[in-house]
Amino acid sequence: MLPVENIEIRHLRYFLRVAEELHFGRAAEMLGVSQAPLSQQIRQLEERIGVRLFDRTTRTVRLTPAGTALYDHAQEVLSTLEGGIRSAQAAGGLTSGTLKLGAVYVAVFTFMSAAMRDFASRNPQVRLDMQIHTTEEQLALLKDRRIDVAFVRPPRTAAGIAYREVHREGFVAALPAESPLARKPDLGFADFRDQRFVTYSSIVGASYQDVVIQHCRKAGYRPNVVQEVSHTHTIVTMVAAGIGIGIVPAWVELTPMRGVVYRPLTELPRAVALVVAWREDSMNPFVRDFVDCTLAAARAEAARRAGGGD
Repeated sequence: MLPVENIEIRHLRYFLRVAEELHFGRAAEMLGVSQAPLSQQIRQLEERIGVRLFDRTTRTVRLTPAGTALYDHAQEVLSTLEGGIRSAQAAGGLTSGTLKLGAVYVAVFTFMSAAMRDFASRNPQVRLDMQIHTTEEQLALLKDRRIDVAFVRPPRTAAGIAYREVHREGFVAALPAESPLARKPDLGFADFRDQRFVTYSSIVGASYQDVVIQHCRKAGYRPNVVQEVSHTHTIVTMVAAGIGIGIVPAWVELTPMRGVVYRPLTELPRAVALVVAWREDSMNPFVRDFVDCTLAAARAEAARRAGGGD
């Protein structure tokens, strides 16, 4: 007899995450567990099935032929189970509800509307509430169960929070339109030596600050930071007022502001990621379906960009 009775949903969920990431550390972080228990669960799954699912070395993780064979079936099992749960909830009278979303601005201006539209077409009885907050604010709301799904920058600590990367983008320089630098087609950090910087505060953008300072130091100087703020649009507003320049995520080019021009950077800072996050123990039955819609919308957006679409 096949050892189905010994396989738990957790085993399949953990297996799928490792199969998608091909990295135990990243998979553990995204699942909100430490790496040792994750490795233990994968070994337990392999023992119960009787085959190796992954080839592991100190540098790489790869699916074995057996792991590849299991992957699609595991996805189908979880999808079927989730569909069954939704059917049971509908039969039991749970046909409506509310899903509370949090987001940083970049999600609003990229694929989030497509995800919401897809979800609403599949779940017309569910009300969607959306709030704009910083990453830190959203993680606090998620922890307190005041939102169900968050669109945030990758959290530094993620105990109990699952997340998947859905977007990645670079940076551009935001300049006052009257600045002499605005006449150049592209800019390097050496061009900013004598400029005043408006940046994110260290509370909401520590990793961003590190990137900017690192590139300025490579150019031989420390940036003259005259203002620290919490939101991207605040940086752009201060740039328009002539207070300084800003290094901002590229999505802001989708929201032009009078008095501000954007220029590409010849030394590109590392791209910044956006993730969709939710509580592993969420009691909202609609969370998983919304996450699926989000991942599909993000894939479509990435394909459109890769194909050169507007």
